[in-house]
Amino acid sequence: MEVKGKVTRRWEDVAAKKKSGTSLNLVPGVYQHLRDEQEAVQKRTFTKWINSHLAKCNPPLVVSDLFEDVKDGVMLLALLEVLSGHKLPCEQGRKLRRIHWVANVGRALKFLEGRRSAYRGSPIKLVNINTTDVVDGRPSIVLGLIWTIILYFQIEELTSHLPALQPQSSSNSSVESSNSTETSSSPVKRKPRLSFQGGAKRALLKWVQTTATKRLGLDVKDFGPSWRTGVAFHAVIFALRPHLVNMEHVWRRPNRDNLEDAFSLAERELGIPRILDPEDVDVDKPDEKSIMTYVAQFLKHHPDRQETEIGRQQEEFYLAPRAIEEMLEREQRKTLRELKAWADQLERDCAQAQRDGGSFGVKYQTFKRCRVQFEVQRRQVETCVQSTQKDGKLTADQALLKQAWERLSARLLDWHLQLDSGLPYPLGEVGMYLHQAEKILREELVPQQAHDETAKAIHKKRLHDQEILRLLERHKQTLQLIHRDRCVNNVPIPMEQLQDMAERLNYISTSSHIHLSKLEYWETKYGMLAFLTLAESKLKSWIIKYGRLESMELLLQSYGSFVEGQQFFEKYETSHQALIQAAELYIKADSSAEGGVKLLLREVSDQWRSLSVEVRSVRSMLEEVQCNWLRYNSCVALLQAWLEDAQGALRQPENTKREFFRNLPHWMDQHAAMNDAGNFLIETCDETVTRDVKHQLLLLNGRWRELFLKVKQYSRLPETHTVRTHQDVSTDIQEFLDTSITKLTSPLQVSLLDVKAFMQDVEDIKHRLPAVEAQHKVAARSAQLLAKDSVRAGGAKALSTITTTEAQLHQLKEKCPLILRECQALFPLLEELEKQISAFYQTAEHAGHIITQQHNQEMCQELQTHQQTCKRCVCAMERSYLSLQRALCCAKSLHNFDMSLLQNRVTEIQTTAQALMQEALEWRQVAETNGNLRRRFEESRADLEKALRVGQACLKERGDPDELFRKHNEFFGRLDQHILSAYLKACDDLTDIISEEEQRSLRETVRRLHKQWKDIQAEAPFHLLRLRVETERRLVMTTLQECKIELKREDKALLTAGSERTIKEHRAFFRHKNTLFTCEKRLKTMEHLCQDLPENDQGYQTLEQTRDHLSEVRGLVERTHLKLQQHMDKWREWHARFSELSGWLLSQQEMQSGAEISSLQMQHRAVKAQGETLDWLKARLAVLEEISPESEVHTQRAALDKLSQQFSALLLSLSEDFPVAVGNEGHKKTGDEVKEEEEVIQTQGHRRILNAENITEAKQLLLIHQHNLKTQEAKETDVRSQGKEDWAAQEKHLQVTVNAWQEFDLEREAIWQFVCLVSPVLQRELIFSSLDNLKTEMKNVKELHEQGNTFAVRAESLVKKAADIKLGSHNQSLLQDQAQSTKERLQEIQASLRKM
Repeated sequence: MEVKGKVTRRWEDVAAKKKSGTSLNLVPGVYQHLRDEQEAVQKRTFTKWINSHLAKCNPPLVVSDLFEDVKDGVMLLALLEVLSGHKLPCEQGRKLRRIHWVANVGRALKFLEGRRSAYRGSPIKLVNINTTDVVDGRPSIVLGLIWTIILYFQIEELTSHLPALQPQSSSNSSVESSNSTETSSSPVKRKPRLSFQGGAKRALLKWVQTTATKRLGLDVKDFGPSWRTGVAFHAVIFALRPHLVNMEHVWRRPNRDNLEDAFSLAERELGIPRILDPEDVDVDKPDEKSIMTYVAQFLKHHPDRQETEIGRQQEEFYLAPRAIEEMLEREQRKTLRELKAWADQLERDCAQAQRDGGSFGVKYQTFKRCRVQFEVQRRQVETCVQSTQKDGKLTADQALLKQAWERLSARLLDWHLQLDSGLPYPLGEVGMYLHQAEKILREELVPQQAHDETAKAIHKKRLHDQEILRLLERHKQTLQLIHRDRCVNNVPIPMEQLQDMAERLNYISTSSHIHLSKLEYWETKYGMLAFLTLAESKLKSWIIKYGRLESMELLLQSYGSFVEGQQFFEKYETSHQALIQAAELYIKADSSAEGGVKLLLREVSDQWRSLSVEVRSVRSMLEEVQCNWLRYNSCVALLQAWLEDAQGALRQPENTKREFFRNLPHWMDQHAAMNDAGNFLIETCDETVTRDVKHQLLLLNGRWRELFLKVKQYSRLPETHTVRTHQDVSTDIQEFLDTSITKLTSPLQVSLLDVKAFMQDVEDIKHRLPAVEAQHKVAARSAQLLAKDSVRAGGAKALSTITTTEAQLHQLKEKCPLILRECQALFPLLEELEKQISAFYQTAEHAGHIITQQHNQEMCQELQTHQQTCKRCVCAMERSYLSLQRALCCAKSLHNFDMSLLQNRVTEIQTTAQALMQEALEWRQVAETNGNLRRRFEESRADLEKALRVGQACLKERGDPDELFRKHNEFFGRLDQHILSAYLKACDDLTDIISEEEQRSLRETVRRLHKQWKDIQAEAPFHLLRLRVETERRLVMTTLQECKIELKREDKALLTAGSERTIKEHRAFFRHKNTLFTCEKRLKTMEHLCQDLPENDQGYQTLEQTRDHLSEVRGLVERTHLKLQQHMDKWREWHARFSELSGWLLSQQEMQSGAEISSLQMQHRAVKAQGETLDWLKARLAVLEEISPESEVHTQRAALDKLSQQFSALLLSLSEDFPVAVGNEGHKKTGDEVKEEEEVIQTQGHRRILNAENITEAKQLLLIHQHNLKTQEAKETDVRSQGKEDWAAQEKHLQVTVNAWQEFDLEREAIWQFVCLVSPVLQRELIFSSLDNLKTEMKNVKELHEQGNTFAVRAESLVKKAADIKLGSHNQSLLQDQAQSTKERLQEIQASLRKM
């Protein structure tokens, strides 16, 4: 109580301020329930029902007070004997003790539990009906027990034999069916007798409706208000005996008259006991159980429909003929056989697939398909193999299907194990572990017959499962590594199988905790059940019929060693606490088991409550039996010796006899004490001992009777001595009575110590009672002696005193055991209450100690735990207090118990708990606030330190500069001042709640981290610039390396492909791609970046090295280009054709003189062919001009001009001679033919120009064509003058087309120059060392964007021009492709500029 005082004083000020406190809601006691009308009706009805059956006993028995008369179990066993017809053992006698009552009631309850329900076929369940509750006479329990007996022995027994009545309209014949096996039998009307569905109540109500009420138009829906008018009772009687009731008269009478008449008529005519009264039914809510009990008696008079004509007329009520049943059975057998065939076939398929080879993926897919089929049919198969018979047995087809299903399950499991274990190591080991873990999770432990053996088996299994499940994390890590690689030792694993294994591991991970918690709970559960079973077996061994004194001493020794030596009650407390902890863990892991677990805890608590009371009461019983044995043996020995001496004294003289028999009253007391002890032993001991004791008492009482008749005159002592002795004994007895009554009736404050002391006083009184009774008997005999002396009037007064004392002693003797029993029933509740109070004060003291300390987040959880413990203690204390109060309300002899002090204690604890909760809440709020500040500080410091670590790592990291730049630029871009500001703010907030020493340490940390932050912020821009420089350097070096590779390739290609093609490829690589220009741009970018680096930085050295490499490669490119230009292989064909044309001209000059007309025509055709050669030389020279040195081109052009002049001279001479020869030619060509030839020549020239490879070649061909045209025009005759205008138009259109082509090429070149200009800008990474740089870059991007819009318009017009220019088919499509690609590239540039 010291803790209590401290805590009370600690919060007494707070509690004084709280005027409103929690008060206990006290439930009404049992007397309020007894006043309830419904319970009173049940008591009267059940009593009458019991008496109607007990009247059949021999001799008849009568129950007057139901709650009192069933306590000893005698009436209960007699009732069960009448109802069941079985002979039940029963403890009987005039002085039965509580242990005999418990034994009788226990036999009755055990007999009931062994019976089976007529509907379900399962044992009868006695819910919350315990032996001690019946022995104590608890009204609700007694009424529930009697109702259970009525329900199962009368209502269910009678309704279960009723046919399945279903009303059918306009049907008066039954369906005929015959058995297929009986070929010669005639059709037989089948009337299946099926029990009603829905229980006895529905069956009884259905019987009433179908038999009596519906044909009369009555609507009976229940067994309550529907029966209030009494018409329904008359309807039932009318259905059984129509001539007894006039229903027209019944409709017009009042309720009470109908009820009275119906009950009287049923009792008089049908012999149904009148267990109901009209006033019990004519109420707003009649009692259903009472009415059901009464109505069920009418079922005994229900006629046999197979033997009466009424049954034949009412066959319409029978359903489910045999034919339908047989059809359903056939369908069921067919379904079962089909399912069995399917299971057998699937098993064979699985076996075959298991033997087949293939890859892991193929085998696993096959297994999955079979497994899916198995799962699809699971529910149907499980439904089909459920027994539909009452005995729970399966049919032959069901048994075969179940066996096939089990074989299939085993086959699939074995196949799955083979697939998993066959995987490469270590995945195969994971697969083996999965099956092992799933097996232990799937196994259901079968309870043994003995609970202790079950607990040991569960303990062994729990340790084994813990060892296996401990390996789970290791296998999960292995599977994660394999799941990422999707292969083991380069062996691919099916992804689906890996995913399934991962899901199975996750399932095991989530289920393992539930499994272990369940096993721990089961272990403690069966340990507790084993403990309670052992206690019950011990208790049964102590409340048997006793033997002799030696066996009693052994029983007492056994009791002491078990209860005290083995610390029976302490062991229960330990086991109970372990069970509660295991149950809480199990419920926390699996909330679905909460209902069953809490139900078990309640059942264990109820069983222990009754068991502990019985165990505590056994000691007093054993000690009383032992005391009677000792007294009996002592009295027998003394009395036998005295009788022997008395026989000798009878032969002595008178004076000697008088002297010897002077103390005869003392031996009379010894004789009475012997008889009392002997009678007690006869009632409590077994038959052998009882027979021996009876025989011994018979002999001793016979000897005593013979002796007493001879010496009774000596029993009167001198009057003075007798009076004095009587007065002394009477005074002692009265003092004892006064003291005892004072102790038993004085007000007593209910507390554990006071009740314990009170129980000790009652025990003392009880132990002294036998001696006081002996004294009272002595005083009674002395009073009788005094009363025989009629002279003295004191005898009558002494007899009156003795009578009063005897009544008080009898009352005290009956009251003490009752008080002890009730106190023993209260004692566990008081112990529990005191334990909860002590636990509360202890927890409150710990919580108060925490509250007095500095606010600490670590102790917040501990304080919260103490708060929860205090709440649980207060709730448990309130429940114990209410149970204690209910028990006191039910107690009949503890009227002196005062609950006021205990109620004050409970109220004080409630107030203290409220104050504690409020102060703890405030403390926790402050602690949580401080904890949040510390957590915010730790989080901000962790963020800052992490940022600093990452920043330092970034400064030291090496790798691809481009990738590093993107990553580091993103990181340093996010590394703003917010992280440091958050840390500094958290430091400022934390300073107010920490000590000076912690503040100094905090300041040092802040200075250190702040310095690191500044260093990283200063170094980060230079680091990014270096990365950018290095990126540009790598890009330049990569490009230069490509250039070197290209130059080497060109050296090799020069030998195979020729210089002309090589030089074109060279220009396409170095000019069109602008390779060196791109490198120069990047070099300029590097120069720009290095300007922002500090002096002597390594970036400058990198810049110089890159510049040297670029210069070196540029020189190589120039030398290679010059080498290609100077190579002479490209002139080889040109020189050959030039020499050919030159030789031809010389030969023509020699042959021209003296040529005839025919030779002139041939010469003219040769000139035309050589003109084409000259045109080719000119065009070829224009091409070679671009890829050859200027000196070489100048020399060859001079030679070609000279040759051209010679060719022109030849043409002139031919043109002068040819017309004259033509005019004189007899075979002249017409003008149309000439015109047609010239048009063909002109068309071929146009086509060659429009199909040129490029615009330059097209221009050269156009010049040659125009020159030829002018020469022909000068020599034209009048024959061709008429088509001159058409030629001029065609030539003009050709000139326009070539000019448009040239403009298109120039426009496309301009657009591509813009693209090449913008591309390096888009490729480089943006670095802004200052706001000005950012503004400048934004301005440049904006200008580029505007230019891009302008060029986009030009690109659109370029596409239109490509469509308008009419070239050759090849050049036309090429032109359109160039225009479209240019437009698309420009659109990409615009999109990139918009993003910037």
